[in-house]
Formats: sequence, C-alpha cells, structure tokens
Amino acid sequence: MMRRRALLVGALVALVVPIRFAAAQSWDELRAVYDYDAAAPLDANVSSVEEAGPLTYERLSFAGNDGERVPVLLMRPTGAERPPCALFLHGLGGDKDQARLVAALLAPHGIAVLAIDARLHGDRAPDEGPDEATLAGNFFATGGPLVRTVIDNRRAIDYIAGRDDLDAQRIVVVGASMGAILGSVLSAVDERVDAAALIVGGGDWATLLATSEHPLAVRLREAGGKGALAARVDPVNFVGHISPRPVLMVNGTTDAIIPAACAEALHAAAGEPKEIIWYEGGHVGMPPQTLMAIGAWIVEQAGVAVPAGQG
Repeated sequence: MMRRRALLVGALVALVVPIRFAAAQSWDELRAVYDYDAAAPLDANVSSVEEAGPLTYERLSFAGNDGERVPVLLMRPTGAERPPCALFLHGLGGDKDQARLVAALLAPHGIAVLAIDARLHGDRAPDEGPDEATLAGNFFATGGPLVRTVIDNRRAIDYIAGRDDLDAQRIVVVGASMGAILGSVLSAVDERVDAAALIVGGGDWATLLATSEHPLAVRLREAGGKGALAARVDPVNFVGHISPRPVLMVNGTTDAIIPAACAEALHAAAGEPKEIIWYEGGHVGMPPQTLMAIGAWIVEQAGVAVPAGQG
C-alpha cells in the first residue's frame, strides 16, 4: 500500500507541474466540463453481498462514462426499505472502504452509504505506476482523473436512481479532504444532490499549493513547479452554485494540509444556507463531538427523524 501511495504522489507531481493558472471561465463553461452521456448503460455487476449485523455490504462495479469499470461499496441498513443514501467521496490516497466509518455513524438512523474508488485509487490504483500515456496527459483536463472521478460519481447517482431499494430523492454528498473538493464540484453540477457535507476541504489553489504541508504540495514546491489546479477543479468556482441546497463545512483550526485560509476561501464562496464548524485540531483526529454533529446534520438533511436524546 505504501508503494502504491508513493507511486500515486509521484504520478500527481509529474502531471501537475506543467499546469498554469487557467483564465476565468463562465459557469456554463465550467459546468460543461462535467457533462456526460447519462443514457450510456451502467452495466452494473454485483460481485458479493454479505450481511453483517446492522449492515448489508454489496461490492459491485459499473461502467464509467469512458468504459472504465468503477468499483463500488454499498452499505445498506439491513431490513431498511428504500433508505436515503449518503454518497461518500474519500480523500487523496484513500479508497471507498473509508466509507465504513460514515456507514457506522448513519446506519442506526436507516441511511445507506455508497462510495466508489476515485481514479488512481483503491482497486483502480496501478501496481507498477501509471503508464506513459497517463503520465503524458493533463491530470486536470476534461479527460483527466479528477474530472473523471466527478463524472464517475454522477454515474453513481444514476446507479442509486436505478435501484428500487434506495431513495434517490434523498441523496447527501459527504466528502473528506480531496473528497470535499470534488464533492463541492459534484454537488454544484448535479442538482440531484440534496445537501453536501464538506469535511476538511478548502479552495484557492494558489494558496493551497504555496502553504499546504501535504507531500504533494511540498514536492511541487521543491520541484519549483509554478502550476496550479485549473479553474475547472477549484471548488471556490463551484460551491456557491450548490445554493439553495444546504452545505455543511467542517475544518480544523490547526490543519496543515488544508490551511485555514483555504478553508475560509471555500466558506466565503459558499451560498446560503450554510453551516460552518471549526474544531480545535488538524486534518485528522476530529473530536467525537464534531463527528456526532456531522452525523446529526446528515441525518437531518436526509429527512430522517432523530430519536430523542440522540441529536
């Protein structure tokens, strides 16, 4: 796993360094980057179903819009009829199984959780590093992994909508770190998302790449790279378009990965209604009370009644 993560960071550095700041684009131009053929068959294939206590775990895959198979983990509260669904987007270097924590938080309230592996992550991570064609491409281009991951998640919403045992009218996006960045984009361009919880996310990539202590940002600075994420993937250009749907943003006061200035840029760009939670701490190690507050907010947005004393 460590080798895979090292290769991933190396691949990202190779792909990011040549990029320069993009000129401002209109909302129609930005939104069009994430267009896809919604009529393309999903060709879903369930590989395993396992019932374990309060949750039923399904592992499956469907076809991405470009034909690449998208690995999926779906966790449904056992016995629940058409539960609402949280769509979880994991962080850089993570995978879909990180959604287990979210499922443990939400299952007692009858909420299902679905997560996919982002491009170059989890079951999609290359064993020997990306091939030359991948390295030569623009990581943030329309056909690149970040944009493709957002489109894959739009396909995941298509999948939810096609199941009779999930309620596609109640979908809450839950993104952590990179997942919060991409979750901002996804929730803005896809109006089927009813609410978005953006956890330890941020924007303003010029500041992020100049100040973040994430290994990717550090290596970019050491390499002398002057590139930055293009406007098409900067969440400050998207998060305001989630309104009037609710947004929750949660950040740590001493986060060295997503510095406070980047979190504040995302907060400022968001429209109403929005709720902002600051906790004392860094990128990881969130206090239990903050985690419970996030869970209560998701439950409320999913339209599930919280039993007395559990809010």
